[in-house]
Amino acid sequence: MKISLLSMLLVLVAFGCKNNPGSAETSKDQEEQNTKKINNEVQKYVDSTWNFALEYPSNFEVLEDELPANSPVVNVYSKKVDISKPLAIHEEPEIAYIALLPKGFGVDGPSGKQKSFNNWESVLDLSFNFNKNDSRVYLLENGEAWAYYLKFYQSPEKWDEYGGIFVHYQIENFNATCISTGGESKPMQECDPMGEDEVRFSGEINEKSKMQLDKIMSSLYFFRKNAEERKELSDLIKVEKPAVNTLINSPIQISGEARGTWFFEAEAPVRLVDKNYITLAETSIKAKGEWMTNDFVPFSTELSFGNFPEDKKGYLIFEKSNASGKPELDRKFTLPVRFPSE
Repeated sequence: MKISLLSMLLVLVAFGCKNNPGSAETSKDQEEQNTKKINNEVQKYVDSTWNFALEYPSNFEVLEDELPANSPVVNVYSKKVDISKPLAIHEEPEIAYIALLPKGFGVDGPSGKQKSFNNWESVLDLSFNFNKNDSRVYLLENGEAWAYYLKFYQSPEKWDEYGGIFVHYQIENFNATCISTGGESKPMQECDPMGEDEVRFSGEINEKSKMQLDKIMSSLYFFRKNAEERKELSDLIKVEKPAVNTLINSPIQISGEARGTWFFEAEAPVRLVDKNYITLAETSIKAKGEWMTNDFVPFSTELSFGNFPEDKKGYLIFEKSNASGKPELDRKFTLPVRFPSE
């Protein structure tokens, strides 16, 4: 058994229910060395049971297991941590992990400060879209996210409507405080977070583990059963203007070509974001001519934006039109750009 019901309730109280490559050429020897380095540092996991794939660093592990009530789970977690597995939603603060839950897990989410993604000031760099209204981000008192739970507009193939993804960052110097309705601190063992008491979490997020989990999540994608091999983005869309790392000004002239399947009603979204993936402006690329084809179709558009961000790094994100909302049909191409000094 993972833990008893009483233990789970105690955990609840203690922890809230407890793209285009650069132009520089490299030699063949250098390319081989780089390939070996990547293979040693990054491993790919493909799950044909739940139809998803991701990449993870060599200091992490992947575990396929089952939670109580026959709830399947796939964990991605650091090898260095001695923990009781599998990992669900209510685990120790110092653990950095991901729990992919194709059928969901019948417990309440963590307590403490939280928001929907619609009301959160930050953005995740993901290859698929998700339901920002139903998804939750869990916050420390200083406003930093310590965890989030993603829900979908349309469930991935083989997942059910309750399926989701829980991501838990490592928290250092963690502290939980219970505040009564009168605003006074009370012992955690007497706390009733399901009632009127409020639980507040404090600490600092371990930035290295956060970067690793964010990188894993950015590599995650879903696929369809018996679908053809996932094509490289270069075989789906080619951006001619602007070039990689071009210094941009408003309005941006955008052109290139994409396969007809990239469009819906001859259009597809494109966004300009800053280094933190906060949207600065958005519009659509427009196909020129017949778009109902598998061949490449020319496109163009113009994108205007306001003030330059303080940091000079940004991205143009080209999204495949996906009227179905199914995450396994989402594709995104990210083109790095630079903002000039004002």
